[in-house]
Amino acid sequence: MKRKLVSIVGFFTLLLAISIIIYSVWPWLFLYIGVKTQPNPPHPAITYGEFPFRLEYEINGRRMVINDTLICEYDGVGVDEGQGKYRKWKQRLASGKERVTLLKVDDTTEIYYNPGSPRYYMGDLSESVYFKHNFPDASIIKKDGRFTTDSVIRADLLQKEYNIRLIRWDYTQPIKNSFS
Repeated sequence: MKRKLVSIVGFFTLLLAISIIIYSVWPWLFLYIGVKTQPNPPHPAITYGEFPFRLEYEINGRRMVINDTLICEYDGVGVDEGQGKYRKWKQRLASGKERVTLLKVDDTTEIYYNPGSPRYYMGDLSESVYFKHNFPDASIIKKDGRFTTDSVIRADLLQKEYNIRLIRWDYTQPIKNSFS
C-alpha cells in the first residue's frame, strides 16, 4: 500500500513538473515559431549611404564646430517579439568616434548630439512614423555601475547646467529608398 502511494505521489509530482514546464515554455516556443515563419521584409534598393553634417555650438562662450559624416549600412534581417522580422541598419561616424560628443563631464557623464537613426536617413521609416531632430536639445548618457541611462537634455537645462548652447545643425536630407 505504501509503495502504491509513493508511486501515485511520484506520478503527480512528475505531472506537475511537466505542466509547469509546458506552461512556461509554450508561449515562448509559440512566439518563436510564429516569428520564424513570417516572410523576410523586402530588401532595400539602396544599402549604403553617407550623410555629411555640421554642428556648431558654444561651450563656456567658446564657439566650436563638428564636421563629420554619418555612414549607414544595411545589416540584414533582425527579429524580435515586438515587431517580428525587420530590416536592420548599422551606423558609424566617418571620424571613427562613437558619438558626436559635446562634453565629457567625467568618467560617468557625457553630453552628445544624436544625429538621427539610420532608418531615418536610409528612407526606412513607415508612413505612420515621424522623425524630428532634437536640435537645439542634446542627449546625456550617465553610467552608474552596471546601469546606463541615455536621455534628452533640454536646451535651457543644457545652457544652465553645462554652459552649452547649440547654435546650428546642418545635415544631409534622408534618401528616398525603395524595397523589393
